[in-house]
Amino acid sequence: MDDTEIDLASTNYGNANLSDWEKRTLLASWLDEIDAHKHYDYVVFDCPPATKIVSQNALAASDSYVIPVIPDDLSSRGVTHFRNLVQTKIDGKLAYLKTSARVTDGDTPTNFVPTTRLAGIVAFLVKHAGRASSGYTNIHTEQIAALRRTWKNDMIQTVGKNKIGVPEAVNAGWPVWNLKAQNVTNAVEAMMTSICDELKTRIDK
Repeated sequence: MDDTEIDLASTNYGNANLSDWEKRTLLASWLDEIDAHKHYDYVVFDCPPATKIVSQNALAASDSYVIPVIPDDLSSRGVTHFRNLVQTKIDGKLAYLKTSARVTDGDTPTNFVPTTRLAGIVAFLVKHAGRASSGYTNIHTEQIAALRRTWKNDMIQTVGKNKIGVPEAVNAGWPVWNLKAQNVTNAVEAMMTSICDELKTRIDK
């Protein structure tokens, strides 16, 4: 991804606005070429929490995006920053480039999405505190409450707890549903299933 980012950032040709537009809609054009709508129900892009050109490509081709957030002060502030970037700097920039480069609807990739909506904010890596009434550490309890006050229904209800089994599954390259290991308990599978079910319901709207 980083190699692709460097190539895209350093390449320009012809009309500067048209070049920028095409660099940011390459992924949408590729989805057109492989008839993604015909072959897949869902396509998921796992991007770093940054607005590099590769990530902008993913957002330009996505109906929805998900923001995972560790409930601490720094990460929580990042939610507002990232959401504003998507709305003003990415969707807004693409709208400007399309207009200024005079890209017609006929030349616009079918899989280009002009306005990518927020599907949900997911609290994850939430730490346990057995004696607390909430079941979580004080800082995570406070930050989850603050996130819910700020983002209301944008926050999904299921909390992604810091359970043994999730990092092991990631390390093994398998979903928790498929990893056959003693430390991937039914509780881990149930938690991840609940998160995915909530997000799917929101994405399908």
